[in-house]
Order: sequence, then structure tokens, then C-alpha cells
Amino acid sequence: MRAMVVKEWGQPFTLEERPDPEPGAGEAVMKVRAAGVGLTLVTMRTGVFGGEVPRVMGHELGGDIVAVGDGVTNVKPGDRCGVYFYLNCGYCRWCHGGRETLCDNHGGYVGVHVDGGYADYVCLPAGNFLPIPSGLSYEDAAIAADAVNTNWHCMRERAQISPHDDVLLIGAGGGVGVHGIQVAKAFGARVIAADISDEKLEFARKWGADEVINVRAVNDLGEATRKLTDGKGVEAAVDYVGASESFTAAIGALATAGRAVVIGAKPGTVQINPIDLLISEKTITGSRHSTRTELMETMEVMAKGTIKSAIGKRVHFTEVETLFEDLQAETLLGRGALTYDD
Repeated sequence: MRAMVVKEWGQPFTLEERPDPEPGAGEAVMKVRAAGVGLTLVTMRTGVFGGEVPRVMGHELGGDIVAVGDGVTNVKPGDRCGVYFYLNCGYCRWCHGGRETLCDNHGGYVGVHVDGGYADYVCLPAGNFLPIPSGLSYEDAAIAADAVNTNWHCMRERAQISPHDDVLLIGAGGGVGVHGIQVAKAFGARVIAADISDEKLEFARKWGADEVINVRAVNDLGEATRKLTDGKGVEAAVDYVGASESFTAAIGALATAGRAVVIGAKPGTVQINPIDLLISEKTITGSRHSTRTELMETMEVMAKGTIKSAIGKRVHFTEVETLFEDLQAETLLGRGALTYDD
């Protein structure tokens, strides 16, 4: 099979020919039909998430099961499946309690700690394959697997969006943020999109943003946000950038009892006034990916057409390096997508 391989962390992809994988006990092999590419992968390729090299990356995947190992009962050859990103134990208190992203025995990530799907085939624990509902394409299932389900978990569980909430999304023109616009709108919110260029903000408007703010054209994002909410601030602010400055701005934009949630993360510190938290009962928290159940819910919602994939650029998977270049240059609008036509 063809595989795009990272031989050393921080290095570009190399096209290699590898033997087709064979499933061991409890594993299944999927023929990859589509994949997504986002900024998280650029960070992962630096090596900060751990994992050994050489490595085939890629975790946002859709395809067909072609082989299963001994003891596998949840999937069979011919099944259309998406892929769950985390390698979890399935039996700790968090996994049993419906918060498997906090698994006590977290084994890492698909495409980092085991080979992923920037290849013709991917072999994974069978439990990481989830059924694609009827009517949903392979590409949509791939985009659901990170860009959409991360938002589904965030908006419902962490930001706790309610109808008529004002919501600020920082980095709204990116591959996760633009899907966050759609998810927040699905929960009934009025969305204020913030990003660094008019092009990204135009893209955000295309996907449903009600108001936009160019952060490079204002001195204080919190103040600019309050102007759009009659001085009230927002009930929720979601930061896809995760820099000290952006998350500080998210907190500063909150209304009384507002929730600030960080999804993207960069090293740094944020100063918080505990008296402000006490008096206004604001919540400051993080949001980490999603559960398997939430990914299945996300795919069902997308199959109904409520949320759609916002693809900025498609290339063949052997040209994935070009998408990484666009992501590093901050020029990619929406999500990158990979095709697998021979």
C-alpha cells in the first residue's frame, strides 16, 4: 500500500510503499476513502504529543472495513466506518462514566501512537471504528471525526449553549471554528466570529456567523464584543487559538455567569481575578475532543443536513504536505480534505 510517512518528528511526509496491514486479535483493517486535515496535526508532527517515528499520521477518516481479527464482533467487512481518535481502555471510571476523553489509562492518539490513515489502509483496535449512518459521505464522516464532534461536545457539555445565548468564537475562520459556528447555531445561539483577516471573517459569515470582529482592527476584543451585545458581554466564549492573549480576551468578553472555554492550546499563562469570578459566577474551563457516543450523534446530525462540512481545499492524500504548508501559513479556510482515488 501507499503511505505518507513522517520519518522524524518535525520533518515533511515521505511517500513509501508498505505491506498491506493484517488485523490481529481485536483489530480491524479499513480501506481509507477520505480524510480530514487540521491544525492539530501540524502540532502533532512537531513531536510534542509523543509517539514514535517513523509514523503514518491521520485520524479524521472515513472508509470501508475490509478485514477483521479474532474476537471482533462490532464491525465486519463491508461496513462503512468513521474513526474515533483516542486510544482508551474502555473500563476505567471515566470510560464507564461517559467521559472517556479523561480515561485513566489513555493510550494516546490514532496517527501519533499508532499508525493512522494517510495511507491506503489503516489497522486499529476494532472499537475505534464507528458506523457511518446512511446518507453520510465518507468525507463528511472524516470531518465529523474531529472538526464537528469536538464542537458538539464543547457547545453542549462545556460551554452549555442555550437558545438566545450570545457566543464569541475566537479563531472562527479555521477548520474547527467554522464548524463551531454551525454547531452553536444549531443550539440556538447568536454567533460573533473573531479572526485575523477579512477573508476568514467573510468565510465565517458564509457559514452562519451573525457578527464578525477582525481582531487586528480593534484594540480590545472584549470591548468590541460588548459593543455588539449592548454592553452585556457573551454568555459563552470559545477560544480555538489558545494563546494567552486570546483566552484572556475570551474571559474579558464574558457576561455575568458566562462560560469561557479553551479548545486550542498553546503554552502560556492567563491572569484571572478571583473576585470577578466570585461576584459574577463566571466559569473558566477546557474542552477535550468527544466521546464515541458524541461522534455517533454528530454523524447522525450531519446525515440530516443540520451541519455541513466546510471544506477549504481538497488534494490527493499523497499531496498532504501542501495542506500542512497552508495551515502553517494560516491561509487555509475551513478544513482540508484528502481524496483517495487511485
